Amino acid sequence: MFFAGFHYEEMTLSGTRYRLRTGGLAGWKAAPLLLLHGQPQTHAMWHQVAPALGDRFAVVCADLPAHLTVAELAHDMLTLMRRLGHRRFSVAGHDFGAHVAARIALDAPDKVDRLGLIEAVPLLDHTGREDMAFALAGYGACWFAQLHPKPEALLMKAPDDWFRVVAPDEKPEMFDPEAVADYLLEGGWNAEQRGHGAAADGPVPVQDPAPGKIGCPVLLVWGTHGRIGGWYDPRTLWQNGVAGAVEGGPIEAGHFIPEEAPYELVERLRGFFITD
Repeated sequence: MFFAGFHYEEMTLSGTRYRLRTGGLAGWKAAPLLLLHGQPQTHAMWHQVAPALGDRFAVVCADLPAHLTVAELAHDMLTLMRRLGHRRFSVAGHDFGAHVAARIALDAPDKVDRLGLIEAVPLLDHTGREDMAFALAGYGACWFAQLHPKPEALLMKAPDDWFRVVAPDEKPEMFDPEAVADYLLEGGWNAEQRGHGAAADGPVPVQDPAPGKIGCPVLLVWGTHGRIGGWYDPRTLWQNGVAGAVEGGPIEAGHFIPEEAPYELVERLRGFFITD
């Protein structure tokens, strides 16, 4: 069942509509855990991970509207958790969501117990590396290397095809159809959603990092078949902005770890976030 045992709701924060699902353990024994997705996906990417963590955590999965900046999203997520009654919590993010999670830990060190970073490197360390070799190593890069507007036209006419995995026939697709339908309707593919309240003709600009270093314990996970581990030393890059040690390592998966290797990821998250 899709998000078994979880409750769907919507909430308006700073004039923006947020969709979220909450579930898992309740009461004073519950450890609050916020899960943040990457782009162009939605909170639906956690549909296998969140229920598996529900026996030990009060899990919150929230959308990250694509038109807002990292700082704005971090502010709204802090407001969201406070409205849900969570004074302190842990947070994990995938891809773009990892940058929002890191910003939350920087902006509110008194609110965040532990931080999980999945398939991400610091934004400023990534900027400027987009040369030809880097671009051609990415999924579909041969299409994107063509002149505007052909790549955009092809992508937006059949966005669901870009979520399909090129794999042998015996390997099932890792994306759940219900999740893909949600990405297409509410995620970064949706021009109307992307442009709500802001211009829809460009990505969110890279921002200067918040001052200081992340003070809470940090877990870093990346896929063995993704570009993060192949192009970077991700632990060293994050270590520069973290006061303590950065734990973690690779998982046998590609970029979309929460959907490609959900149970392996759950074990990593449980081992890190469960402290008693």
